[in-house]
Amino acid sequence: MHAIWFFVTDCGDSAVTVPLALLTLAFLVAARQRRHAFVWALTIGGCAVAIGVLKLAFGTCGERIPLGPIVSPSGHTAMSTAIYGSLALLVAARLSPSRRISVYGAAAVAVIGIALSRVVLHEHNLPEVVLGWVVGAGAVVFFGVALRREAAPVLPVTWLLLCGAVLVAAMHGTRWMIEPAVHRLAWDFRLALPWCR
Repeated sequence: MHAIWFFVTDCGDSAVTVPLALLTLAFLVAARQRRHAFVWALTIGGCAVAIGVLKLAFGTCGERIPLGPIVSPSGHTAMSTAIYGSLALLVAARLSPSRRISVYGAAAVAVIGIALSRVVLHEHNLPEVVLGWVVGAGAVVFFGVALRREAAPVLPVTWLLLCGAVLVAAMHGTRWMIEPAVHRLAWDFRLALPWCR
């Protein structure tokens, strides 16, 4: 059973989600959907910055932040929620309501599975996963509001999904060691800031 949870959690690793976000951006730019490309970059970049800042804040002075036992909010949960959730909105924009529900359902299953895997594998506790989800969900809401203000983007959705599936399969199992780098940086900040020791 652990092998299944490792398989699921790897779908939320930055080695998978970041290339998928860049692929989506490339499709938007190639389709001359400049506004959507800008909003996509702002959404995903904003989520990455927000979760990075939270990881540094909790890693540096976490015991002084009254939000319970949070040491490091879940980046897997935040980024997978933002990317898979926003991608679902993008793909479903021109679909019929019944097909839209299927796309949203698939994204929800992926996000929930990744979030649960972080707890099951003892990588994060529940409050850390919830905080990561809140950050990612905020990004999806932002993207959804921006998407509604424009005409639905014209994209080769089949090609986007096919290329996305190939990319996920190719990168799956690869792990980018971002978390240890964030922990080292937080420790450096902790040593430099006397009120956080």
